[in-house]
Amino acid sequence: MATAVLAPDRAPEHVHRPSLRPRGVVALFAGLSLLFGAVFAAMVPAAWGPDESSHFKRAYQVSQGGFAPERLPDDGPYPVYGGSVPAAAAALMSGHGGPPRTKERGSDPLFVPSEAREQALAAPLGDEHVQTSFANTAAYSPVPYLPSALGARIGTAADLSVGSTWALMRVLQVLSYTAVVAVGLWALRHSRFLWVGFCVALVPTALYQSAVISADSVTNAVVFTFVALVLRATVLNRSEEPFSRFELAAVLACAGALPLMKPTYVILSLLLLAVPLRRYPLPCRAGGRPVAAALVLAACLLLTLLGFAVWMSLAAGTTEAMGILRGPEERHMVRPDDQLAFVLGEPVAVLGVAARTILTLDWQYAAGVVGQMGYGPGGNINGPFVGAVCWLVAVGAAFFHGPRGRAARRVVVWFAVVLLLNVAAVFGTLYLSFAPVQSGIVNGVQGRYFVPLALLLLGTLVPLVSARFPATPQSLRRVDTTVLVLVPLSAALAVAGYATVVHVTGHYALP
Repeated sequence: MATAVLAPDRAPEHVHRPSLRPRGVVALFAGLSLLFGAVFAAMVPAAWGPDESSHFKRAYQVSQGGFAPERLPDDGPYPVYGGSVPAAAAALMSGHGGPPRTKERGSDPLFVPSEAREQALAAPLGDEHVQTSFANTAAYSPVPYLPSALGARIGTAADLSVGSTWALMRVLQVLSYTAVVAVGLWALRHSRFLWVGFCVALVPTALYQSAVISADSVTNAVVFTFVALVLRATVLNRSEEPFSRFELAAVLACAGALPLMKPTYVILSLLLLAVPLRRYPLPCRAGGRPVAAALVLAACLLLTLLGFAVWMSLAAGTTEAMGILRGPEERHMVRPDDQLAFVLGEPVAVLGVAARTILTLDWQYAAGVVGQMGYGPGGNINGPFVGAVCWLVAVGAAFFHGPRGRAARRVVVWFAVVLLLNVAAVFGTLYLSFAPVQSGIVNGVQGRYFVPLALLLLGTLVPLVSARFPATPQSLRRVDTTVLVLVPLSAALAVAGYATVVHVTGHYALP
């Protein structure tokens, strides 16, 4: 019997009826995201997420109407930013926040329940407040904290306990991540790239981040959906189908929100320039000129840049306060103005710093993208290697059995330039605001910072990598099954690995 093989000009999604229809894929994502998000939310001890105490403080500040960074009274040479939080929550964070720095025995679990901790969690939020600093999260706009701030507001109004409020804030973040990403996945429904998006959306790092109080949960979701919509209108749009009105509203809203997630992501809004104006579901003037679409695009980019400029002006002073994170001994060494002068005056030396950073820390970044789950003594807690392999095999199978894509070379180059600029912005921001002046390496960069860029990287590669496996009906069904098995397995292994490290045997299996 002859085997059906994909013709060069035929998309693999037309070869066979998929194992799951797009609606089923999105529903399955939602179920898995809610399941593993809930498991992580319940399993990660309160205030143990990456910088979770600082994120809680900022989210609570937003819940009380504190949208702009608040400078605290200080009598030193450096500014201090923060705000007021419930005294009961501050007691939990100061006494039980984060894993221990040292342990008597390396084989002991990181988390050991105690009566004092349970009492701190059971204490009501109450009306008593204390002033506290949180320089690293004061710089964030209120937008990525809206779900967790809503939880804090409900907890305050209902006089919930600290533990119940913390859990509610986490649950609302899981729900918001799932809902926003589902919109992006649905935008990919006409292409087998949907399976690539499915893998990226369920990478263990993103699932973990969605389940702890953080600005990263909403940020990851908004960037994912924005990139998915841009790809749907460019490299994945073989039929030249325009946006629906809902999709247009979604991509414009995401673009406007990007600089309010993290300022470095304002660069991603430039991807809109690659979307043909005829993809906008707006009427054209006589002669077919898409004047209305051009005006909408210009207005969106203008508002995005305006939002970026306004927030940067409000948060400008927080950069000087970041040195406090290095401790009193090194605080004076973080001077953003002097660092900027070094960057501009010694470009060759800065290139050496960049090369040294990437060449010595690239494996840590790679591990962080796939399975970074908080901190432990001496470093990050990463998921099992087997789980990372499962996820990589799944996303690789989905990609190499996916669409070939179609885009002009200038579009691909533009995508690559935007991607590289955004990566450079991440490193540059940390080098200016966190590293000591003329430091030989960029401190503070973690692999999880690049999770939002994963879909853009894979989408950029679609028209560049022409190699694809033969797309027979049987092979595509096997790929669907592979993804459906390996992606949940990867998440389950991450859960098991975290539980083992934190609750069973400890970070280091020593006597």
